[in-house]
Amino acid sequence: MPVTDAELDTAITEALSRRRGEGLPSLIALRDRLQAERDPLDPGIARTWDALVRVAARSPDDLDPLLELSEGRARWLTAVRGPTHPDVIQAWRTLGDIADTECAWDIATRAWEAIAHAPIDGASDATLLSISLALRGLSGRKLAADQLDEVRVLNERDLVINERVFPAGDRQVALCLENLAGVTEQLGDRAAARAYRQRQRDMLVKVGGSASQLAKVDAQLAKLA
Repeated sequence: MPVTDAELDTAITEALSRRRGEGLPSLIALRDRLQAERDPLDPGIARTWDALVRVAARSPDDLDPLLELSEGRARWLTAVRGPTHPDVIQAWRTLGDIADTECAWDIATRAWEAIAHAPIDGASDATLLSISLALRGLSGRKLAADQLDEVRVLNERDLVINERVFPAGDRQVALCLENLAGVTEQLGDRAAARAYRQRQRDMLVKVGGSASQLAKVDAQLAKLA
C-alpha cells in the first residue's frame, strides 16, 4: 500500500525525535519509497528531503552524511523545480556554506558552479546575493588554481550584481572593486587596477569608510602610480 500523508507525518516526527542521526536509515527508506510512489512535485517528498538534512545536521562529528544529503536535496530540487528556482539557489548556497566551512573544496566548487551563472534579470535581492556568494566562493577556488582570467570574469559579474543590489553604494561594492583591483594587478593590467582602486576609494568615502581603510587604498594607489 502507498504511504499515506498521516504515515508520512508520523515517520518524519519519529525520525526528528531520535538522538543525533539515528533516524536517517528509516528516512532514507521513506524517501526512496515516496519517490517511487508519488509525483516528483509532491510536497511530501520535499518534506522528507528537508527532514533528512535536519537529522543529518545533528551529527557534527560526522558531516559526510550531511554533505551527501544536502547535495542530494539540491540535485533533487534542481531536477523538479529547475536550476533557477529560488529554493534551488538557496539549497546550493547552503551546501556551499557547509562545504566551505569543512574545507570540502570539491563539493563547495560543485555548489558554487551550480548557481554562479544563474540569470540575474528579474531575480530577487536575496537570490542575487546568493549568486554573489557563489561567485566569490568559486573565485577563491580559481584563484587558488592560479586561473586569473577566470577570476577576473567572476569578479566582474560579482560587481554587476552588487551594483544592482546596492544602487546607492555599499561596502560590498567596495569589496568587489578591491577584488577586481587585485586580480587585474596580478594580470599585469595596472591601468585597470588603478581605476578599480580609485573607484574603491570613492565608494569607501561615500559609505563612510574608516581612515585606516582609506589609507590602505591610498598605499595601493601609490604603488600603481
